[in-house]
Amino acid sequence: MSGQARRARGWAFLLVTLFCVLYFGFELGSRSISSPDEGRYIEIPREMALSNDYVLPRLNGVLYFEKPPLFYWLQALTIEVLPINGWTMRLWPALLGLGGCLFACWAGLRFYGRTAGIAAGGILATTLLYYGLARFVVLDMAVTAFMNAALFFYLFAAETEDERKSKNFVRWGHAAAAGAVLCKGLIGLVLPALVVLVWIVLLGRWAFIKRLFNPIALAIFIVLAVPWHVAAAMGNKDFLWFYFVHEHLLRFTTTVHQRYQPPYYFLPVLIAGFLPWTGYIWHGLRRAWPKSWGQRQDHAVELFLIIWVAVIFGFFSISDSKLPTYILPVFAPLAVLTGRMLAPCIDEARPDDLPAGRFFFIWLFGLAAIALPVASQVPALRAIPDVSVHWMDIRLWVFAMAAVFGAGALGAFFLPRRFGVRGTLASIFLTAVLGWSVVSVIGARISPNSVGKLADAIRPYMDDNTVVASYDTFFYDLPVDLDRKVVVVDNMAEFGFGATQEDISAIVMPYDKYWLLWTSKRHVLMLTRRARYDSWQKEGFPAISLCVMAETDRAVAFANWDVKDAQGASRCIRKIKAGPHDLAE
Repeated sequence: MSGQARRARGWAFLLVTLFCVLYFGFELGSRSISSPDEGRYIEIPREMALSNDYVLPRLNGVLYFEKPPLFYWLQALTIEVLPINGWTMRLWPALLGLGGCLFACWAGLRFYGRTAGIAAGGILATTLLYYGLARFVVLDMAVTAFMNAALFFYLFAAETEDERKSKNFVRWGHAAAAGAVLCKGLIGLVLPALVVLVWIVLLGRWAFIKRLFNPIALAIFIVLAVPWHVAAAMGNKDFLWFYFVHEHLLRFTTTVHQRYQPPYYFLPVLIAGFLPWTGYIWHGLRRAWPKSWGQRQDHAVELFLIIWVAVIFGFFSISDSKLPTYILPVFAPLAVLTGRMLAPCIDEARPDDLPAGRFFFIWLFGLAAIALPVASQVPALRAIPDVSVHWMDIRLWVFAMAAVFGAGALGAFFLPRRFGVRGTLASIFLTAVLGWSVVSVIGARISPNSVGKLADAIRPYMDDNTVVASYDTFFYDLPVDLDRKVVVVDNMAEFGFGATQEDISAIVMPYDKYWLLWTSKRHVLMLTRRARYDSWQKEGFPAISLCVMAETDRAVAFANWDVKDAQGASRCIRKIKAGPHDLAE
């Protein structure tokens, strides 16, 4: 590689990095930690860091073997050096998201040039689902980052003539695949292997199998991926059955996890998740597909990317357990194919001859610009709890989002007449950057799945002997917000496996045992769902005294004593007396 090419590549990486840092970092810590996912995947590493047990994960003190530990380890590392808050806990998803964009950029640069690389990185970062998961504490961005890295390394290895470089790429690919396995289990190995195998068979690249089974590369995978599984199996006799059978085989082949969706489920997820670039998927795939079977060797890279999309999309479509986030790994190859297709159009300042991409964007975002203000005036929609409570805080931002969508649609309609395809793409890109940023602002103001405000209200009145309970549900963010485990009342949640391994009766209690605790001399603080509180108001409260300390549209916080502040004033905003169930203000 010449010095000029190296500098061009460096500038491309720098540009994508700076953009992603600013874009993913905007309002990153403003939103409260939410339940269940963010609470779950922060509480587990919090307990790891507290106990120094990095082998057997625990959730609220109960064994939790649903997922492997790499993401927990990364989060625990952060917790060891930084305070727990929304910004620090979302740092790893953002960094992993940045890494995914840089790999897409690298692939575009390596195979199609500087413009394609920058476009691939920018497109991936601005797709709705990818942007959202780069700012959310969940495992899918981690497994996607490592799986994508593995597949890109394998592609680089297959298309590199230098034997030494090819072996090194394979070794890095195996290391990344081990990371994917340690993030979310066997799919981190199975899916990359399926993609590469299908590609080898279709193109007859049988010699590449020898490179993949390089002894050093295999040793790297084994050394990285296997030890934790062995240690966990040695630490718990039922680990292997639960982890490999219940969480892998049964999850894929049955509805045991109650996440069944029809086979076409991921099609609308892809359409919505790849916005605003969805219309360009057709152009990218069509121009990448070889015109004849005999030309497939000339499109080896493109076929690898297409197979990547097809295998992962198909694998999860036939699974009996589906969540929208599962197909995130297909976004990077689609971004590279889209960048490949758009690069010559941008470089040559062509007229916009990509109608599917342009008009899909104009119609969809133009309709959204009209629908948002109209929908905001519909009484039934305004009455939705998460909307009605926060409407005054978000109404201007909703109108701002509509304005951004409308301006983007108009720009994509008029600007191509003067600036060609560059005018269209600039409109789409700016619409995504500004529009999704506004969505982040709205999300920070609503925070619908958080009890953070209630945790703040009860925290000053806790001590080491105070019991905190989550009644009739488990608020996953509550242990994180309070930095302590909580009692869960009559809700097994995800503690079923742990209950078969240890006595968790002090953590998960039935109603009768809990109410004995509530009426004892110990101070107890309790959170329950708003719906439960409303049902008590209609049907009668339990025959106990309750001090209502704080309430939101989602939950209510109680104490079993008359809480007083430092000046001796009662902190009960409402007292509920035992017996007649009346409300004493």
